Amino acid sequence: MLKNIFRIGFIKPNCIKNLGTSTSIVVKVTQRAPVQFQSVNFCTKLRYAGPRKDVENQYAFSILNNEIGSPSEALPKRISTPKDFEELLDRNWKKSNITDIVETFVKVKDYCITNDVQLSNPVFDKLVDGFVDNCEHITDEQLINLLHTLIGFPVEFGYSTHNFHDLWSCLDDVCCWKIVSWDIQKCFTVGNLWYQLRLGRLCDFLYVVTDRLVKKADDLSKDELINIYFYFNIMRRRAVDFEYEYALEKLIKEMSVDEMAVVAMGYFKSRTKIKVDDIQIAMCEALIKNADTVKDISASAILKALRFSNPFTIFPKVQEMTEKLYPQIDRFSHTSCTHLALMSTGIRSCNKKVLQKISEKLVKDIGNKELVRSKDIERLLNTLTMFNYDPSTKPDIFQAALQELKNNRLDELQMHAKVLISILNYFSLKGIYSYEFLDKILDMEFIKTQYGKVPRNVPRDVLFLDCSIDIECPDYKGNRIPAAYRTRAIKYILEYIPSHDQWKKITLTDQLILNVIDSVKSIVGDEKLMFVGHVLPHFSRADIVLCRDSRTGSFVKPEGFEKYQLGDIMFPQVQDKNLDWIALVIVGPNHTVSGFNKPLMGLPLAKNRQLTKMGYNPVLIHWFEFTELKSEHERKEYILKKLEYE
Repeated sequence: MLKNIFRIGFIKPNCIKNLGTSTSIVVKVTQRAPVQFQSVNFCTKLRYAGPRKDVENQYAFSILNNEIGSPSEALPKRISTPKDFEELLDRNWKKSNITDIVETFVKVKDYCITNDVQLSNPVFDKLVDGFVDNCEHITDEQLINLLHTLIGFPVEFGYSTHNFHDLWSCLDDVCCWKIVSWDIQKCFTVGNLWYQLRLGRLCDFLYVVTDRLVKKADDLSKDELINIYFYFNIMRRRAVDFEYEYALEKLIKEMSVDEMAVVAMGYFKSRTKIKVDDIQIAMCEALIKNADTVKDISASAILKALRFSNPFTIFPKVQEMTEKLYPQIDRFSHTSCTHLALMSTGIRSCNKKVLQKISEKLVKDIGNKELVRSKDIERLLNTLTMFNYDPSTKPDIFQAALQELKNNRLDELQMHAKVLISILNYFSLKGIYSYEFLDKILDMEFIKTQYGKVPRNVPRDVLFLDCSIDIECPDYKGNRIPAAYRTRAIKYILEYIPSHDQWKKITLTDQLILNVIDSVKSIVGDEKLMFVGHVLPHFSRADIVLCRDSRTGSFVKPEGFEKYQLGDIMFPQVQDKNLDWIALVIVGPNHTVSGFNKPLMGLPLAKNRQLTKMGYNPVLIHWFEFTELKSEHERKEYILKKLEYE
């Protein structure tokens, strides 16, 4: 079957991601493209790794205990002249045998390197055609030899270039076909060659390897398991199977800190959280033990994976690790330092001396693009605004970051608009706004270019900035999101207001909100005397609005809210100095810092500030206080005291 398929022309499987022990391959057959071939119909969103140095992957690959070696290339005479080169390739290779075809690739490699001749050159058409027609006869040794040879050829401009795409796709199919007869070591040998060919993320072979070995995860050695996690790091699109994590739990303590870094890369790049606490603890202990000597890239990889996994259950160990790494901040890169700072966000615990030292280090080097990326600035601002911590650096880190973006990072930010929007959002939490940047990102042409025409795709950060302008930037005259468009977009970021008869299961958060609403209702005496709605639509949770007559102390109906629609900023409509407008804000667990006093994080503080500017008196209902009250009477008294205090 395979012989006939390959003779038709170039083939590429639609999907060989779940190939088990069966040798059947589902393929889509297309004719070989002409010389002008530039693109293919699959994986169009992925880019060929090309000549760009991927330092992290190269470092991880150097840690692997692979014994690939260099396949023998002791072949007859190599090609050295243009005439010999052209005569050798200008043959009918379809009628040749696979041995001669593979030997020819080896013979011409040095000439191609010297003269920068790429496989996409039309001169290789006949040789590639011959290989596609005869590839079913290739032996394992020839396959490995050819893959190793292709690594040395001049780098192509893209994975889909003429000839090169046909060649590597054909080799990928053959590897997937042959894997059923290979032992584990040969699978890793071929898999590592695919990485060296800069096609590990695109080929199907690595997916087939991880799928086939998942049933043997418990039998893998430490080195083999590390190699599997390296493949997860390369592939990125495939989540780590729990079978591999279960096997890792048994072997993690045998690994060095650098080997753990490879494992951590596999988790982080595949966007998979570490579920087993023992693995997280082992990684923390490895950093604690090797704090003085751990390489920066290893520390960064482990910190990223731990932070992404939200290690709240190992809170004490994370704090111990953070304290141990504090003296190393000076020698760590800014990337590692920002991930160390971000560890605080995962456990909602602010280590002020760590944030202070990292902030001082960043401000010192902020003008050096080689040392400090815009992404590093964004990550640190995320941590500082989340905990509402001002390190009081000289110059001020917030103003220094804003000036750096305006003066030196415009070109960089045009390529990474998401980073710019995140930074502006963090600035807004501190009440800092740049009209110049706001005018750019609120331009509808920019929004449609970034997110398409569908309002649902617009992220909360953009809507947050647009809504905040109405409250905190009255003199802003730049671009804005149209009201109708904003209304359609905002409904996708809001949390519904729970009710006792809702069809969805009532969660703990829903029950907290319902208990507060019921207690307020019993205080004011009538549901009409309270308004529950999204006063600030850029915050996901609704608030409870009350209107109290300061002369009598009684609550009156909050008038005017019927004029608003979803997405509007709901200012108090009746301006009367004898009326007190009160907004009850429910502060949930994710909006307070861990610790005895549980101080507020940056987001609820920003909400409190904006409500005050709108004319409301914010009353904060803290979850850790309210949930301790078991009876309705206790809850009512708690809210009454809050209202009397206000």
